[in-house]
Amino acid sequence: MRVLILAVSFLFSTLVAEAAHTRVTYPSAVSVEMLGRSMLYSLNYDQVLNDNIAVGAGFGSVSTNFRGTDVDANQTATFVPAYMNYYFMKEAGSPFVTGGVSLILNHASVKGKDTATGGLEIPSSSVMPTFGGGYENRTDNGFLFRIAGYLVAGKSLTPWLGFSFGYGF
Repeated sequence: MRVLILAVSFLFSTLVAEAAHTRVTYPSAVSVEMLGRSMLYSLNYDQVLNDNIAVGAGFGSVSTNFRGTDVDANQTATFVPAYMNYYFMKEAGSPFVTGGVSLILNHASVKGKDTATGGLEIPSSSVMPTFGGGYENRTDNGFLFRIAGYLVAGKSLTPWLGFSFGYGF
């Protein structure tokens, strides 16, 4: 009986334990985002500014197709996403909202084309706003996982998903 009480007490204490505030513990992070702000992939760097706000930037690319077709345009659109995240909770896992822009570095050669992934038409502007929300978890070991839903403002608003895996330090 004593063993059962100890086992139940241990289980209960692990269930109610407060999660560590790991964004402040590991305020810098590098991550790879699949799909997301650059439509296919990007390598990102984030920096926590305070308990609830982090900013970041990255570099990514996606192949393009001729508008309205699946014909490869033999050009790659190169993006630099810059963003800010607002976290609703201080715990290791938190929902967040995000906003930012993706700068298209080679805009002159890819405008009017579609991204091969997602079919987003590259707009006449070299800046594509992005807005969204999601969930992030930074473990006690520094590992980072993030899932986000976005609205990407190309020629029209395109709903999109992103999955990030990385490491905080």
